[in-house]
Amino acid sequence: MFGQGAMGPQDLTGYQTGDMVMGLLLLVVGLLLAFMGEDIWSAVLGFIGAIIGGVVGYAIGSVIFPDNWWLPIVIGIICAVIGSILFSWLVELALSVLAGVMAAGIAYAIYPVWWVAIIVFLVVTILVYFFIDEVVAVLTAIVGGVLAGAGIYLLTASWWLAAIIGVLVFVGGAAYQLFVDKD
Repeated sequence: MFGQGAMGPQDLTGYQTGDMVMGLLLLVVGLLLAFMGEDIWSAVLGFIGAIIGGVVGYAIGSVIFPDNWWLPIVIGIICAVIGSILFSWLVELALSVLAGVMAAGIAYAIYPVWWVAIIVFLVVTILVYFFIDEVVAVLTAIVGGVLAGAGIYLLTASWWLAAIIGVLVFVGGAAYQLFVDKD
């Protein structure tokens, strides 16, 4: 009745059970992010801030104290707490600065002049800060559409269907968050 595939047990349709479970999980998470992303994103940002702060703190500690193993860990923990607080309490500012840093990095890679990168950083940070709700709605809808499309691909093995569903989830989620779900 159930076959044993190269990667694990198969169900009646011949798909891998792991693919089906992961596909359903990606589809559900994608739909949640696409349609409710702006409502749930701040709950996750504290954790993301702790990870980023911890990694940056550990890297800085490793450079400053290369012969010590425990001091970089302590600095990483302190920076993890600071990053979590920054991303939890100052969510809009943290996301705006992150977008500004990414835009400045891209600008510097394209045109390697430091003052151009600083101007791009300032402009993007200010713009994202003032339009933060719209930016979050669109970004979570994009991620939700990609995840839902990946889930559909794992369930059906059809790139066309996955792409169509992914785009529909993105457009529907962005429209819902931007125009219907006004808090």
